[in-house]
Amino acid sequence: MINFTLTSLKLVTSLVVMLILCTIGWSLLASGLYDCSDENMFGFLRPGDWVHEWNGHPVVVVQQIIHGRSMSEPDTIKQGWSVTGLWCLWYSFVGASVVLSLLLAGKPWIQKPSVHPTRETATPVKA
Repeated sequence: MINFTLTSLKLVTSLVVMLILCTIGWSLLASGLYDCSDENMFGFLRPGDWVHEWNGHPVVVVQQIIHGRSMSEPDTIKQGWSVTGLWCLWYSFVGASVVLSLLLAGKPWIQKPSVHPTRETATPVKA
């Protein structure tokens, strides 16, 4: 029971750390892929709300993303990318987080010191 509890605690801890890392990574990586005029740095935590049409302004495909534009301007996405591509990128972040968290939860985080016999404590071998 205690082993299950420790593993579960390690899994939850790993998932929280990965959530923080993915949020930071998304804001660094995906900021060059799209710009939503009403978005904040937590785009990873609001999947699917990256770019959208509003008040007759369609999403515009551009070669270079420029941030800090007016709210009256349309959202932009980088040429060669699509909302489907952003979803695939988001799912890859989530998948990597889950896999790494499961791997970390299954490994011991603190190594127990190994006890190696010394000459004084070793049992002599009779020939």
